[in-house]
Amino acid sequence: MMDLNLVDFKYFLEAAQTLNLSRAAERLGVGQPTVSQAIKRLETDFGTQLFDRYKTGVQLTTAGKRLYSQGRTVIENLSRLKEDVLSSETDIKGNYSIGCHVSVGLYSLPGFLKSLLAENPLLEIRLSHGLSREITEEVISFRTDFGIVVNPAKHPDLVIRELRRDEVGHWAASGADTNTLIYDPSLSQSQEIISNTNAKVWMFKRRLESSSLEMIALLAEQGCGVALLPGLVARRYPKLKPFKTGLPKHEDKICLIYRADRKASASARLIASKILGAAT
Repeated sequence: MMDLNLVDFKYFLEAAQTLNLSRAAERLGVGQPTVSQAIKRLETDFGTQLFDRYKTGVQLTTAGKRLYSQGRTVIENLSRLKEDVLSSETDIKGNYSIGCHVSVGLYSLPGFLKSLLAENPLLEIRLSHGLSREITEEVISFRTDFGIVVNPAKHPDLVIRELRRDEVGHWAASGADTNTLIYDPSLSQSQEIISNTNAKVWMFKRRLESSSLEMIALLAEQGCGVALLPGLVARRYPKLKPFKTGLPKHEDKICLIYRADRKASASARLIASKILGAAT
């Protein structure tokens, strides 16, 4: 009797969607060899080749197309079964995870989490934190139930609901060192703003990098430099004000994301509605 590995199956589905093993691995947050090995195990289990390999990527074989078509239904049914086991249509209970960047969490979670937990004592919530693109991949790959993320990329399995808009720009305190730019180099918004700043108006002789937006804001409030920050973060620090005009900015969309099959239960529907309601 064939004993399929559900994780291998999920990796196959992602590879079938992207038709690129490197991209599939990136979206799943694993190494490419892990995805390749998972597919090889499935091909061994089924006794047939699922992909044709090319230098530019992969293509599904006839058997692979059949498995992909039926496999998506299997995964969706398993997800619904999990929801049914954890929570009935009327009971609010079960274990759910919410992922977000720490800075996004600071202005998003307090708006709904206290009342959600207080009103539903049988509901268990796990929080995870990372860059928005990392949280998005966790939601896609079933590792996280809900994400509150910035500028999520469209994906066929994702429901994306906009919560609010923001703008990343330059912020500084009075008397700040205007020769120093403080920013997080891992944020794509910061990278884009820097690359779009004309050399003629570039006034920063030094860069100070940090992976914490809160640290960046705190240092900027103390006058250490000019910070690249989302407005929703910067406004938590009273001394920070928009710095100059005419400099490039980046508009952000903060969104709730979840897989379409995640709202099968009353608990999941309630969590989504609480997050959406807090943003209005």
